[in-house]
Amino acid sequence: MTVTHNGKQYTVTELNDNEWKLSSVEKPRETITLNRQQMAFAGLLEQVEGKS
Repeated sequence: MTVTHNGKQYTVTELNDNEWKLSSVEKPRETITLNRQQMAFAGLLEQVEGKS
């Protein structure tokens, strides 16, 4: 699944019920791991759970 945040596109992979790994589409080595609270704060949780 792909989401957009701050003008950048990320591929999202669910690690478990509480963590997601975001990988940049342009630079696949650029990754970040966010927990549920961080995803909600960034506004990405709705995008991820809405499409699941």
